[in-house]
Amino acid sequence: MTTAAHLVHHTRGRLRLRIPGRRHDASWLADLENRLRDLPGITEASANPSTAGVLILFDPSAVPDPIPRIEATGLVQVIAPPPLSPTLAELRRVAARLDDSLGERSGGLVDLRTLSVISLLVLALYQAMRGQLLAPAVSLLWHAFELLRFIPPDADAPGTSDTTRPR
Repeated sequence: MTTAAHLVHHTRGRLRLRIPGRRHDASWLADLENRLRDLPGITEASANPSTAGVLILFDPSAVPDPIPRIEATGLVQVIAPPPLSPTLAELRRVAARLDDSLGERSGGLVDLRTLSVISLLVLALYQAMRGQLLAPAVSLLWHAFELLRFIPPDADAPGTSDTTRPR
């Protein structure tokens, strides 16, 4: 019997799956790890029972697309991640409109992603200068880097790719 595995991200040589139906099932995840490691071209597989996440490293020259091999174990069926909540989907649409507006008004020099990260970095430096190193500065840095994931770069721009797009 196969279990649904959500494709969280997929980049060259690396992919992460989330298997919510097997959270805390350490023995099943250990079996999956072992089967994945035995596959040709898979260099490493690591599962975390607490999060039901599985990180898979592979040789992209030997295995351009490891998903069929992963599914061939008979344990998982890789599916696209669940859709965004309506609120998050609307927030992304608003952010995209704001990003477009910033780009138009600045002649393409400023985008929302860069402006947000720079703003949070400036706030983090301000908090650090005030001596508030642990909580405020670290939190702001964390949010700055999370924004890099939340607001994906333009997939059409040179040198960027959308790593969260399901295959």
